[in-house]
Amino acid sequence: MEFLNPTALFGLLALPLLLIPYLLRRKPRRVLFSSLLLFMTGSEQMSSRPWGRLHLPPIFFLQLLLLALLILALSEPVFSVRPTSIAIVLDNSASMQSLENGKTRFALAKERASAVIGELSAAGQVDLYVTAPRLEKLGATPLSAADANGALRSLDAFDLGDPPADYNTALSRLASERKYERVYLITDHPTSGQGSTVRGVSVGAVQANQAVTAFEVHRSSLANARLEASAQVANYSNKDEKIRIFLKADGKTLAEREVAVGTGKTASATFEGLPEYPYYIAEIDARDALPLDNRRYAVAPLSRELKVLAITPRPQAAASLRSIPGVTVDVIAPTDYEKSERAGYGLEIFQFASPNRLPRSPALFILPPENSPLVQLGAPLTDTNLTSWREPHVLTRYINFSLFQLPYARPLTAQVPGEIVMETGKGALVFAHERQGVRYLVLGFDPLPYLGRGNLPMSIFTLNLLDWFLENSGAQSQATGEPIPLGTSRGDDVIVTPRAQKIPLTSGQNYFSGTYFQGIYQLSRGRDRQIFSRNLGDAAESDLRSPAPIEIQGSASNGAGASVLFSFWPYLMLASLALLIIEWFVNPRRRTVALRRKPARMAWR
Repeated sequence: MEFLNPTALFGLLALPLLLIPYLLRRKPRRVLFSSLLLFMTGSEQMSSRPWGRLHLPPIFFLQLLLLALLILALSEPVFSVRPTSIAIVLDNSASMQSLENGKTRFALAKERASAVIGELSAAGQVDLYVTAPRLEKLGATPLSAADANGALRSLDAFDLGDPPADYNTALSRLASERKYERVYLITDHPTSGQGSTVRGVSVGAVQANQAVTAFEVHRSSLANARLEASAQVANYSNKDEKIRIFLKADGKTLAEREVAVGTGKTASATFEGLPEYPYYIAEIDARDALPLDNRRYAVAPLSRELKVLAITPRPQAAASLRSIPGVTVDVIAPTDYEKSERAGYGLEIFQFASPNRLPRSPALFILPPENSPLVQLGAPLTDTNLTSWREPHVLTRYINFSLFQLPYARPLTAQVPGEIVMETGKGALVFAHERQGVRYLVLGFDPLPYLGRGNLPMSIFTLNLLDWFLENSGAQSQATGEPIPLGTSRGDDVIVTPRAQKIPLTSGQNYFSGTYFQGIYQLSRGRDRQIFSRNLGDAAESDLRSPAPIEIQGSASNGAGASVLFSFWPYLMLASLALLIIEWFVNPRRRTVALRRKPARMAWR
């Protein structure tokens, strides 16, 4: 026998409270008698029992049985037999790596799954599912109990966030389509409700945690060879904390900072003048529940040079950027863009042109055509001055805007969320957008050609925008799960994962999508090596205080499930109703008789 709502059984602890009305003595009343001799013995006995004599009439046992049946009915008892076909859905997101008394939540989840498998009949079969990166089945065929336990031992939690999913609907549909007799969801989220087929099992408890939530390494400008880094930490606890941040590279600690972080708040630290290393690690000194988010990785810009690919019908204007130290420019016509090799460029400049889809590398769009996915262009303006601009901002530093005149411009209307950096009274002229860590900038005017001191305000703006893209060039890490662009891979290319696994790439493969673990990925092409970083991108996985509950109540049972579970709580409800009717007719009748006798007794007195 099982209970679909076992919490209701705690109501049985309240049954002794039913004795209290029978233990309490009635309030004494003053009555005149001619002699008290007949009451002497009785009064001595009563004085020795301050709570009165316990007298339990038959109606008490009827009421006790009625309450017990009601509590059992609310707990929804069912008779069950061992199922023969089940599905176990394991939450393998990053928060399942949190520690509970020396064990990870994922290890506890696998133990619960193994216990569920042990309840199978001899011919029982199991299908295993995981939730990250998406709800999917492991293996094509059902597993026996022994094979399922072996498959469980080989599973690991990924460094990924929870995918958005309606588990109540998804698991109910899964049970209906695959004809499972039971579907178990084992997760660290609290589950509410139980179904006859779909069951929720929760592991883990509320815990405090600290985390590194952001980390970047970049160059301050084209002229500065030194690197800068910034790290952000969060405090997911109920008290203020002082958190020490260490910046490391090549096994050495380069610098450290201590920041005060309020409860539920974030704080940042900056590091300047860093020496050159292939990649860097920001780490906090915290012994908390989730070691995974105590560090983040960042790759340094490949060089202090910015390699630019210009796509323009005016090659001479774009080629003028070559006069800027640290900038190399390759120029192609818009018609050659799709068939060109674009790997290795830190910036793509589209002048009077736009690709069919946004590139995966940073891009500058100068007066794009009408089919731009980012903005719409308004009517042309002549001899325009800026009316407002954002400060402080890399794009606006050192510019004397009283001298910043535009002989021709077109105002921009944004089609996607972003930031307006400069605008005139007719609309925006500089619009910035960021998607998946890649920066895009749209200009409603043409800053080319680069004239140096011949047009100092515009030249300063051009240098600023190149520095703004340089900050983003190769410095920001992507989230786990984001694919690594490979260009066009060869047959001998190899990816080395953070767990030192060497994965050969197929010839012509454009992306590597197996970035499920945080750390450094190395792409080896013969003697060449390219480094990429991936970090946990979901801050909700680090907040272990209040995970979102999962509602699975109301899951429908299939035909197979009905043969496995037989609910008898409706019969307990009917029995409770029958006892309630009996109690209604028995107990009030006694009270009515007492009320009828009371006036006569008072009159005699």
